[in-house]
Amino acid sequence: MLKINKKGSPTDMVLLLIMLFFLAVSMFIALYANTKMQEIISTTVLNESAAYESINSSFEYVNSFVVQRGVVLFFAILCIGIMISSFLVRVHPIFIFIYIITLGVAIFVSMYLANTYEMIVTNATLSVIASKYTMVTFIMQHVAKILLAVGAMSFIILFGKIGGGGSGSATSDI
Repeated sequence: MLKINKKGSPTDMVLLLIMLFFLAVSMFIALYANTKMQEIISTTVLNESAAYESINSSFEYVNSFVVQRGVVLFFAILCIGIMISSFLVRVHPIFIFIYIITLGVAIFVSMYLANTYEMIVTNATLSVIASKYTMVTFIMQHVAKILLAVGAMSFIILFGKIGGGGSGSATSDI
């Protein structure tokens, strides 16, 4: 059942940015810990067990495939959710300035967060893992452009709808 008084949130881009940064950094740290555990298993007596090959291949699969694609999938789902919420919400066109200012703030903050992520990735200890973590690193290097594109598409959907600002009932004075 559709509600009549739905309200949109101009902070969608900021929330997308914060969740993406948190997810990228936390998965990067988890990938680092996972790689260290794999090294410990490979360099101790544990590598002589019968299950070592399966454990090692599982670590490789999780490190190279699951973590990266999981982060990218979560990011794509967040972007699709923003587009869907932009389509379902009615906002009066006078609020476009609030949305533009919020998108500008999100893009400005994204530059700082991208630089912070770059500092984490270029750390001497973590740079070996960063070479294997290319998908998320690419997203974080281009996060400002991605936010601009997602924000622009959200604006087009949000403010380009027919009857986008009214209450849904058309009355005439004839």
